[in-house]
Amino acid sequence: MRVLVFGRGKSGLGAAKLLERLGIEPLLYSDGEPEPELSGIAAVVKSPGVPPRNPLLEKAKRAGIPVYGEVELGYRFSSGSFISVTGTNGKSTTTAVIYHALKLSGRESFIGGNYGIPLSTFALDTTEESFTALELSSFQIEDLTSFRSRVSVFLNVTPDHLNRYSSFEEYREAKLRLLDFSDCAVVNGDDPSFKHLKGKLGIYTFSVSTDSGADARVEGELLVFSGYRIPYRELPLKGIHNLENYLAALVALAVVGLSEEEIYEGFKAFKGLPHRCEVVGRKGGVVFVNDSKATNPDAMKKALESFRSVVLIAGGSDKGLDFKELKPLVKSRVKALVAIGETAGKLVETFKEETYVLTASSMEEAVERAYALAGDEGVVLLSPGCASFDMFKNFQERGERFREAVKRLTEET
Repeated sequence: MRVLVFGRGKSGLGAAKLLERLGIEPLLYSDGEPEPELSGIAAVVKSPGVPPRNPLLEKAKRAGIPVYGEVELGYRFSSGSFISVTGTNGKSTTTAVIYHALKLSGRESFIGGNYGIPLSTFALDTTEESFTALELSSFQIEDLTSFRSRVSVFLNVTPDHLNRYSSFEEYREAKLRLLDFSDCAVVNGDDPSFKHLKGKLGIYTFSVSTDSGADARVEGELLVFSGYRIPYRELPLKGIHNLENYLAALVALAVVGLSEEEIYEGFKAFKGLPHRCEVVGRKGGVVFVNDSKATNPDAMKKALESFRSVVLIAGGSDKGLDFKELKPLVKSRVKALVAIGETAGKLVETFKEETYVLTASSMEEAVERAYALAGDEGVVLLSPGCASFDMFKNFQERGERFREAVKRLTEET
């Protein structure tokens, strides 16, 4: 039996590895290569980055060949309980918080999905007793057919990936499709995309708003859900957006049976992920913050709300997103903007009335200019609001280049 694996990235290679462990021959293929013959192909496994309406996939479907996503393939050979996390922003952090609490509690635990570890790579290692914290993107959710999540978390939906979806509504519906594959769901009660779900059976809401009436909420200095009371002042992750992440994780972990103490200890132990509002250096009174994971305007907004006196480095690949809603925030928080990448001109045009704007042709130049503009004190914040593919391989490489540029600058006498 041969299975065509469409995509040579992490997901494709993970799927191929699983197929080999099952004694099935994978045929790896990627766009730009000679199109493979479909005769003798029993199934196609696609990476999430391959659009569903790709001509080769359509051809396979017409020939009666089943097409599966990598997550769907991995799930079919997995055991145990799944806790799924989706949303435009905060997915990786919330998934990691959940995983660390599970792991620290002594439960057999795995983490993967859009987090960077394909489910296929560890599917056969799971057991009936294990828990898998799974980050899911809209692209991965599109391909689900028999997947089942014990509890799914919906953090937020704001405009993103509009170069793949025809509208925000289509993108939102792709996210909400996960509801069809979930025993119960945890949703952000403050997000308009989930208002219609309030009060429905199997739906838990969380909110940082006062008097929200949400199932999970902030009361004084406590995160509260049912009988659980978690003090949050001493937790490592700061900012309103991380309170939302903690509340969502609290509900999900409570639903699968962790105690209040297990959840609190797990929250305290997790110190955060790289490239998310990460302090990477200081020089004099200037702090350098790496928020390279901010790949859309809403993520940039959350970072800007966490700081004042900011020199912002922003820009990258154009996903068709609109930055105009950030004008008031930029005017009040950003004393200068250094624009980079494909969207540099767009950012200059958008914010030229709100703050001092200029461009840079490289990350190194951007860091040097930003530091010069920061003066005696302030924050140099890399929060691009865009994807990275115009200048870098991914957001991680972009963040590392920022870190390296900061290191060189701060080591200068």
